[in-house]
Amino acid sequence: MAKYIVFSDSHGKNDLMYDIIRQNKAEIDGIFHLGDIERAEEELSLMIQGPVYIVKGNCDTYTSLKNEHVFQLHGHKVAMTHGNRYHVGMGVDLLKYWALENQADLVLYGHTHVPFVEQSSQMTILNPGSISRPRQGDGKCSYAWLEFLPNGEISVEIVKVEK
Repeated sequence: MAKYIVFSDSHGKNDLMYDIIRQNKAEIDGIFHLGDIERAEEELSLMIQGPVYIVKGNCDTYTSLKNEHVFQLHGHKVAMTHGNRYHVGMGVDLLKYWALENQADLVLYGHTHVPFVEQSSQMTILNPGSISRPRQGDGKCSYAWLEFLPNGEISVEIVKVEK
């Protein structure tokens, strides 16, 4: 079993994200950040012993981060992207098509600042929302926990927090 924390759209306002990592350090096997990190990638990478996966967001200028990253992890093919190139504000159809082209069964994206989870037997799609600038009705910042279970399934939990 492996437990990862998933963030997106911190936009340089990282105190809440860093506090959450420090408070949960013993539980975190790895971190995903889905873009708009705005030059905090090095600090984030130094916070835990495990892997830290980060992709470039539309506000991440002057960075060598990749726009997309597709790789194997715990028996799953992970496809991560910020989402702006797949027009995720209009829905996840293009994102699903990209994931299928890459034979991914776990798709992680951000950009909308609104949490989203869709799970089927073929694919899990996750947007953790924004850890600094939420856009959903309740106005709460959010992030997610991803757990790779021994039976091959993926457990997803969206966590909402006050600023």
